[in-house]
Amino acid sequence: MQRYPLPEASIHPDSAAHWRTQIFLNTIKMKRIISLKRLAASLAAVQPLLLLLAASLSCHAQPADDMVWPDSLNTAKDADYLTEDEKGVIYEMNKVRTNPKLYVEYIKRERSFYSSNRIERPGQVAVLTQEGVAAVDECIAALQKAQPTGIIRPNKNLGKAAQLLASYQSKTGKTGHTGSNGSTISDRITRYCTEMNDNFGYGYGITFGENISYGSSKSQGIVVQLLIDDGVPSRGHRANIMKPDFNAAGVAIDTHPRYRHLCVIDYAFLVYRP
Repeated sequence: MQRYPLPEASIHPDSAAHWRTQIFLNTIKMKRIISLKRLAASLAAVQPLLLLLAASLSCHAQPADDMVWPDSLNTAKDADYLTEDEKGVIYEMNKVRTNPKLYVEYIKRERSFYSSNRIERPGQVAVLTQEGVAAVDECIAALQKAQPTGIIRPNKNLGKAAQLLASYQSKTGKTGHTGSNGSTISDRITRYCTEMNDNFGYGYGITFGENISYGSSKSQGIVVQLLIDDGVPSRGHRANIMKPDFNAAGVAIDTHPRYRHLCVIDYAFLVYRP
């Protein structure tokens, strides 16, 4: 808004110049009042749009993590063959493995989006679940009673096994644990663990497992989904994440033609052979 300079010279109150000056000043005041009214009306008109924009930005923003976790849990931070979200999956699993009671807070945040058997996040398409909030409450209760266990370290060769299935399902749109040419979890993991025996001095333990999530590409969303394990009576995905026998994992996140994204996590118990 342009500011009009006010006269500085002293003018006699009875002079014609005084009245001209008063008229001039009153005109300035009226213009200011009109301008302020127009500004107020403009702000009132755009306020709903500003609130809508703020709500949109809020619902798409990643929730702030106000919890403090030891950096030692971030075992994949230097694994340059992984994406940031793939590294994050390892980190999230180590958080819940070492402090399941604290990780419950993330599950409670997820619970706040549930309405009966639907997950309703602002600005996103509602997701229909099989068990609804009951699965979330069961997960919370289980983690509150769970015992802490050791950390998982990333393993490049297990990552290759995971990527093999992820790439296959990304191209075909298939789901489940059966890969190309009917390959099983055992086939894929054994193939790359044999390579580890030859090249990296690792021994392959008989304990292995595989988790697959569909939908989310974000590390915390992936792990929370697997922990809640909606529709899986055995809660086998949660059991894999919390299994004390596992000390290594490979992670592969890829696109999926039906569910947008998938994440394959292959686990094993690896023993170093000098």
